[in-house]
Amino acid sequence: MAPPSEVPTRKRGRPRTYTSTKAKQVSNVTQRRNRRQSARAVHRAQQFDEHYSTTVPLSTDINEPPSTYFPPGELSIATEVEQLLPPLSPDLGPWEPSMPEIPPIDNEVLLESTTDIANDPTLAISPDSAQERTTEASPIRGITETPVQATEPNIHKLAQLLTDQLQQHHGCCRQCHTEQESEHGIQHTEHLGLGEYIDRIQVDGGYPDVLSAATMARREDNLAGKTSAARKREIYTGISLATPDARPVHLCLAADHKPERPTAVTFDIDSIVGFAHSLAVAKLGVRWNSTQMPVSDLRSSLHLNPIPTHYIGSNGRAHHVRRPVHKIPHYTFGRLVGFEDISLYFLFPRLYREEQQSSRLRDDDFRIWIDQILLPAIYRHHDGSLVQHYPSSFDHSRLNATARGVEMRSQRVDPVAREQLLFYFLPPNALSLVWASILETIESAGLQQFSDVTILVQGKNLKTLTKANTWDGMMQEFAQHWGNTIDESHLSDQFYIDIGKETCPTGPSQVGGVGLNASRHRSDGEPRANQLVPQTILWRRCCLESYAEWIGQQHPPESSRPKQQFYPISLLYDSGSLTLETHRAAPQRQAGLLYTQLYSSVKEVFAAGDVYPFTNSAVDTLALDPQLRKTWQYVGGGLSHDPVALMRAYLNMKQRCHAALQGSYMKVFGLREEHRISRRLFYAIDQEFRERNLHQAQLPGVLSEVEPFYSLPTSTLLFWFHWNINKFCVGFETVYSINDRHFVTWEHTRVMMMFLRCLQFSYTGGLLQRVSGCWRDVWFQPDARRTDGLRRCEGLGFQSSMEKYGYAWFLDKLNWDTMTFRQPSAQYMMFNSPSIQAAFHARYAQIRDVRLDFLRVHQAHRWMEEFSSIPPCLDLLADFLRQLSLCVFRKDVFLQVKRLLHPDHASRALAGEVPLSYDSISGVFIEGAQPLQLLDQRRIAVKSVDTIFAWLWEWKDGRFDRKGWKDKPYRMVYQQSFEALHQILGKDRAREWKKVLRTSFLQSHWLLPYPHSNGFMRRSKDTGQEVWWSNFNAGLYEHYRQWYGVSRGGDPFPAEYIKHYPTTGWGRSSGESQYMENAMEPEMDLVRLPEGEFYEKLLQIADRFSQNPDAPAWKTKAPQTIFGFSIRIGDDSLLKAQRKVKGTAAQDFCMQMIQALDEYEVLGHSGRMLRPRKRHRRQVPLAARDTEDEITSDEESIANRRDRLAANILELEPKMRVAVTAEREQYRWPLLHSVHLKHLEPRLQRFKVAGTQASDSP
Repeated sequence: MAPPSEVPTRKRGRPRTYTSTKAKQVSNVTQRRNRRQSARAVHRAQQFDEHYSTTVPLSTDINEPPSTYFPPGELSIATEVEQLLPPLSPDLGPWEPSMPEIPPIDNEVLLESTTDIANDPTLAISPDSAQERTTEASPIRGITETPVQATEPNIHKLAQLLTDQLQQHHGCCRQCHTEQESEHGIQHTEHLGLGEYIDRIQVDGGYPDVLSAATMARREDNLAGKTSAARKREIYTGISLATPDARPVHLCLAADHKPERPTAVTFDIDSIVGFAHSLAVAKLGVRWNSTQMPVSDLRSSLHLNPIPTHYIGSNGRAHHVRRPVHKIPHYTFGRLVGFEDISLYFLFPRLYREEQQSSRLRDDDFRIWIDQILLPAIYRHHDGSLVQHYPSSFDHSRLNATARGVEMRSQRVDPVAREQLLFYFLPPNALSLVWASILETIESAGLQQFSDVTILVQGKNLKTLTKANTWDGMMQEFAQHWGNTIDESHLSDQFYIDIGKETCPTGPSQVGGVGLNASRHRSDGEPRANQLVPQTILWRRCCLESYAEWIGQQHPPESSRPKQQFYPISLLYDSGSLTLETHRAAPQRQAGLLYTQLYSSVKEVFAAGDVYPFTNSAVDTLALDPQLRKTWQYVGGGLSHDPVALMRAYLNMKQRCHAALQGSYMKVFGLREEHRISRRLFYAIDQEFRERNLHQAQLPGVLSEVEPFYSLPTSTLLFWFHWNINKFCVGFETVYSINDRHFVTWEHTRVMMMFLRCLQFSYTGGLLQRVSGCWRDVWFQPDARRTDGLRRCEGLGFQSSMEKYGYAWFLDKLNWDTMTFRQPSAQYMMFNSPSIQAAFHARYAQIRDVRLDFLRVHQAHRWMEEFSSIPPCLDLLADFLRQLSLCVFRKDVFLQVKRLLHPDHASRALAGEVPLSYDSISGVFIEGAQPLQLLDQRRIAVKSVDTIFAWLWEWKDGRFDRKGWKDKPYRMVYQQSFEALHQILGKDRAREWKKVLRTSFLQSHWLLPYPHSNGFMRRSKDTGQEVWWSNFNAGLYEHYRQWYGVSRGGDPFPAEYIKHYPTTGWGRSSGESQYMENAMEPEMDLVRLPEGEFYEKLLQIADRFSQNPDAPAWKTKAPQTIFGFSIRIGDDSLLKAQRKVKGTAAQDFCMQMIQALDEYEVLGHSGRMLRPRKRHRRQVPLAARDTEDEITSDEESIANRRDRLAANILELEPKMRVAVTAEREQYRWPLLHSVHLKHLEPRLQRFKVAGTQASDSP
């Protein structure tokens, strides 16, 4: 028999590890010392990584206090010094010469001590933040949970407050309502309800209905002429036609208040959101998605605390910032089996990048995650019989997802979605092992960018699934789904539940019927005695504000109150929605209350998930001039807003609103309040309900006689929505339809953007304060460019009109005849920033410059309208537009070669102040870009400067390809200037202006970019430099050579010389000289004038003209003196030889034919370089070309000039042949004129073949 042991034996439990109590004490001391040393080592490693490592360990503790932030470039002294210091050395502890031998640490003890930390993402990163947790039974049957004790004072107090609110709304008292009603009656002697106002306005004449139309209004519809200016003013400003000087009508919801139906209360769980420690949270498994969703459904912060992220900025410095969950790169892992409304997301804080455009994982990152982390973990812990059904790699899953949309396609456009979401079932028994393997793998070298991965659990729109008449019924409905699918032991403390209370009128809702519009005009519209009208109830604004005041008073005086936002419904002052979000450091947030919202459920009429009509800010692109939009997209470097897609979006929004309103007028709608609270607070509220014996009681809608809501017929409210939405749609489409789509004025663009901004607030709630142009009236902003340092701004003044008149009436700042802003408010009104500008923030400086040039053209257009009866002012403005077009052309040329500009001269060149000549361009280029690369004039395909001008400037010619550069800013300014002149002065004056610009362009621009079909400037194949087309005038060149010698040098010639230069004879050089020497100052005297000085100059001219309009100076212009320079046109050697034979008619006809063919062929071009478009223009008589396209084409265009030359050649040929035959018979010489005919016959044959091909083409 064995001797008795010193240690008493235990009959039950695990055998003891230590031999004696003393050994256990020694082991405890050793373990505590090791833990202290390990903690110091971790701290030192973290300090080292923060200062010297590019992959800084992050803390995923959601409750981590905010770090101190210093803006870039503004470091603290401590930070600046700390960067220069070496890493901290470890502290030296006291040396003990007789240290006892340390026994080995038991592995089981280490595993037990690290299990909780490894499974808890918060505790694993922040050991100091670990909290003790106690386990208690869940009040919901079937749920096992581990909440922190719900008896803490703050949680218990907050649970009592929220239970009081859920039992009865804490709004105004009866005395408050009585005082408000009496005060309201004194201030407004007459006020109308919504129904009465609509009936009155309809009797007065109605308004066009475009909401029911599936198309956009066109000019032929004459939408602007269907309503008078006075009628528009009444509808938008509320000022009656009968009393135009009176105040707007006051709209009051109290006049519609008719509580005909009792109300009842229901409870529900609307959503759940929070973090989990492990995938084992899914009791029944996960439906795993092996590919990323094309668009993530995680689009808001969910009112959770921001997550700490770390990234390396563009300057190479490390940044530690917090970002909301939807900004963190994430991947939708899958959905819970048995509760598919709940999704699991993986958040990757270390993958956050400063320049990221979306929170979707990059393909390279997702490939590593699938191939090296997730799939190996899944394959490791599942049998081969199961994983045989899973994809084997990232590429395998990606191609599987696109198989249906790509491989089964028989057309270019297929109705099947290109990417299919494929789900695979992961059984629950291995989920914890899979997660442990993931955490282990991401610590490996090369995969640490996936560290700190966090599981987010989210489920929303659960209200219809969990709705019940009692609190206990709601808990049971929730437990039926929750307890069977969620293991709460793996949920973080930061897990929140949205409890909802809904107060709704009793009675059923109906579908169908005669429609909303017809229901208001039925002869049998009155309900029967036993039939109740469907009601809708809306929160009273005063009661919402009283609740916010009551809940704010529950905070300690020194703590910050919740952030409060009120959203008025349909631009009405009396009702709306309220949101309250607690501050991160507030006691109520620490106790578990994140967010509260109170709103009316009538918003469900317009809700499509989280998408509401007219909230797409990009729709305002429809208000832009098409040419401006194209130029912005060209300068911005991409197609950001497609007008076709936006037009479809706008029309779909109209149709959705119309269909929703027409089918919902026989339904009831109630009120909702939702509170996002923690699980601990949720269980405390449940306990409070049970202690008060309210958990099984069906609460009434109103416990007292004070109703915190307005009750009105659903048809009345929905018809008001229809009227309000339609009103702003009519305003937008009216301005849209009166504009020529070739030319949309900026003033009309601003008004259209104004109506589109109002549309998003026309039905349910919206934060009006964010749109200053709608909300405010007059305010001032700092502006260093102003003498007083302030810039005046104006808006529609909804804030004041809502408070005074109960509705957001427009302030009278519009001219309803022209549908533009009235003076003097027009120059101060907002609505100047289309959303497309923000899409090109990387090139915002260029976008801004294009916008300024565009606005200068439209400012000139407004001045031309103002001074339309003053011819000298119109001439000055036309000259200004010519100078502006040429200036923008020079800017675009130098922007094309910006990399070659010398830094000292770049600003002048990019401002268009440097002339385009050889000497001037060489002077602003860097040394490596000189000498300039000129085209070989003997081998170029384009031999006429007219062709170069048409290629660079004209549009709608149908002959030139301008891929990639047809929307350059200078072309936009040129076309807009032409359209402005055409509208004010007519087609003939506009064409004359184009001729003047062409002449000025040739006279002053001596070195031109040589374009090609796919680029603005051709590059040399040998050197890679841009090549230039030399615009040469032999007579002017010889004149300056004789006057100044070989080279003049010095400053460029004054701009006044340009008007004396020859208007003809410009073209390619034919001799040894390759370019025009010297340079000309560009004409910019009008462009450089400030707007104020320019306007003063116009006023002075108008004043002098009005005093003596018959003065000779206004009648005729002094002709410009053109100096003679003995100009030679082209190669005239053949003509010189022919002039030696004189006197015969045939000789004259031959010379005319040669001249016409020379000019015809010079105006031609190489088919290889300038191939015509597929749609050839039909050959029709010139007299028949009086179409709309001719308005935007040049009378002196290449095609028209060639047509006239062709007609002249066809007319001369028979005359020439008759004359030649007659002279041969007269002089009895059969070979007379054979030299001329030998030269002409092949050219005439080519000419006829080309004409036949052109006439046969469609």
